[in-house]
Amino acid sequence: MNSIVKFYTIFVALLIIEISDGEKDCKIPCYCNPKQKMATCASRHLHYIPKLPSYVEQVKFVGNNFTHLSKSFFKNLTSFNKINLLNLTDNLVLNISLDAFADFQYLNTLDISTEKKLPIFSLKKAFRSLNNSRINSLDFSGNGWEYLPPDMFKELKLSRIRSLSMTSNLLKELHGGIYSYLTELRILNLAYNDIRNVNLSGLTVLEELVLKDNNIHNIPTWCNSTGGSFVPQLKVLRLDSNSITEMNSSSFKCLQNLKQLRIDYNNFRFLENNTFSDLVKLDRLHLSHNTRLQVIQETAFNVSSLKSLYFQNNGFHFDKGNKFNAKTIFSYCPNLMTLDMSSNFLPSLKKSQFLKLMFIPLIKLEKLTLPNTRIRALPFNLFPKMKFLKTLNLQGNFINGWNNGERIFGNKSSLKTLNLQANNIRLVNRTTFPPSILSSLESLDLSSNHFSCTCDQIWFREWIRENFESKSKKNNLTLNGYPQKYACMFPSNLRGVLLRNYNPTPETCKEKNYFIAIAVIITLVVVLSIVVPLLLYRCQTNIRNYIYAWRFYKKRKSGYVRLDSEDYDYHAFVVYCESDRKWVHNVLVKKLENEESMRICIHHRDFDIGAPVTGNIGKYMSKCRKIVVVMSNDFAESEWCQWEVDLVQERRRKQGRGVSLLIMLHTIDSNHMTDSLKTLLDSTPHLQYSNGVGEWLFWKALIEGLRKPFGHPPVAVL
Repeated sequence: MNSIVKFYTIFVALLIIEISDGEKDCKIPCYCNPKQKMATCASRHLHYIPKLPSYVEQVKFVGNNFTHLSKSFFKNLTSFNKINLLNLTDNLVLNISLDAFADFQYLNTLDISTEKKLPIFSLKKAFRSLNNSRINSLDFSGNGWEYLPPDMFKELKLSRIRSLSMTSNLLKELHGGIYSYLTELRILNLAYNDIRNVNLSGLTVLEELVLKDNNIHNIPTWCNSTGGSFVPQLKVLRLDSNSITEMNSSSFKCLQNLKQLRIDYNNFRFLENNTFSDLVKLDRLHLSHNTRLQVIQETAFNVSSLKSLYFQNNGFHFDKGNKFNAKTIFSYCPNLMTLDMSSNFLPSLKKSQFLKLMFIPLIKLEKLTLPNTRIRALPFNLFPKMKFLKTLNLQGNFINGWNNGERIFGNKSSLKTLNLQANNIRLVNRTTFPPSILSSLESLDLSSNHFSCTCDQIWFREWIRENFESKSKKNNLTLNGYPQKYACMFPSNLRGVLLRNYNPTPETCKEKNYFIAIAVIITLVVVLSIVVPLLLYRCQTNIRNYIYAWRFYKKRKSGYVRLDSEDYDYHAFVVYCESDRKWVHNVLVKKLENEESMRICIHHRDFDIGAPVTGNIGKYMSKCRKIVVVMSNDFAESEWCQWEVDLVQERRRKQGRGVSLLIMLHTIDSNHMTDSLKTLLDSTPHLQYSNGVGEWLFWKALIEGLRKPFGHPPVAVL
């Protein structure tokens, strides 16, 4: 009897262990996360749905082999789990049965993406098996769809779907009637398609519309025939990365509830008066990377509700008064709290009064971002008027310093973050920053400046030692980048020495008698002022020749002749064919412009409208420092591309092989190879683009090639 009881006890214990282990077990190729209640299964050898722990409520099937989806196919999933999220990505699906989703009673999110072999009508019919009372989010991205049936979502007319995403397809148009069956649709994301035509009828409850990275040339019509709005509830609109060439005062009528607008990466040249005036609730405006913008009219930013404006990387010339009105540009948006104007051309030292005129109306500003704007001097009495300013970013300019900190900053107690990294500041002394600024700041960045390690720096050195090197720190201020990025630039014998290791004392910096040295210097100056002009006059021809020979020798010894990119409007001109346009626009140009801050010239965006193509190519190729040639079979077949190759060869003959970089996007077959391309490839190494492993090496080589100076120029006689 005891042996039977003992056996039974052991059996029950083993069963409990097995059950408890089974709950936690998630067998390869599936991986489970109990905290997130999620499982992910990924293997091309997986052709069925495995059993998963009962705690799993969200499941992702990626890169499997599920050709036919049906109710019975999902049985292992629906019998033991309360699934609320189902993601099917790249599973080689060929068909979905009518009852496929019938047992997903808790499903609220369905994602079927990158299923390029799935017929759209098969999915449309399967919608009838979804639980309309639960489902609220759909994602059908990357399926290669070119169009949608008019009744695509008819089976979902009783659903409460609020979000629909169909990014990275090939859709040519947006027709609102197709989506009108989704009566509670709030978010529609159609980014990364090829949409050209937009009809918004039937989207009356839509709150967010994303049309980023399409092929839209004109601002859509927002008003219906009765003067009302197609989208009266729209709050967020994204039109960035399209081909919009014009905006005016009627472009955004009937969008009375819009709060956020993004129109970055477009082709318009003018910001006309009152372009955004009808957007009475506009809170946030993005107008960045519009490199063709030439003129901003006086009341372009006439929108009093605006609180955040992002105007970075436009390369706009605020240093030229004929392109904008400094006094009025921001006077009609006095409630602005955040302004980002990074990577534009702000007024220079001689026109610093324009800088003050521009920003003086912005008394409510809290965050001002002005990196890489070529500021050389800070205007007096500007920042003191910004009573609420908390963050000021002046990184990467040419600021040399200032003598009176109170006139620059005032006694501001609101300023918490000040970034002056990578300027030309040499000295920081007692008057550079008012005591009230230093006591209120939480973050100060003076790293990567050109510090002069002389006795004039003694106050700054003592201040650093007292506040950041002693054990008894007196405030909560952080000196960003210290000590590694605070080094001496002058004098030359101390160049590279960390400021931390430069320790002058009052004793070593006692004033010396310089009368003898001054007398000697004056005598030498007088003598040289007489002798040098005589020598220059008598030997001017030989001197010119010696100077040329010396410069050429130095450049030759160094292996290059540097050509500053500022001599050109663009870093590179891209030669490519129409079939490779998406890769050039979405991958190449964005990588170089966004991550490397380069200016790239492409004909779809930068050519003069209405001008002859041949004239445009010659004109803009001459404005570019280097030429990137993107090659493929379609490129080899294009007569225009072959003509551009001839221009590249002509440029190479003048400036050397280093002026061009060749990218083999798709290998060219031998039957497509032309004589001019073969000559180009034989004489110049090329890069081979490959997505995935090794891609980083391609970008590294390309970026280094674009930044690399030219080789030897032709030798000319002076």
